[in-house]
Amino acid sequence: MVLVDTLLILSMLFFLFLPITDRRTARMKLCMVCTLLAVFSVSASRTHVAQVRLAGVIAAR
Repeated sequence: MVLVDTLLILSMLFFLFLPITDRRTARMKLCMVCTLLAVFSVSASRTHVAQVRLAGVIAAR
């Protein structure tokens, strides 16, 4: 998941620093950054994080 998140961030940065030449490019840039941001937020929120284990604390189930 780290690789996928890194690729999403790099593609967002690409579209963020893309030069704006006309109105169509500005709309495309805005749509792509918003879409990639939405995909990144879903990806980051669904990433499974390992449980935190503290030394000396045992969780009984």
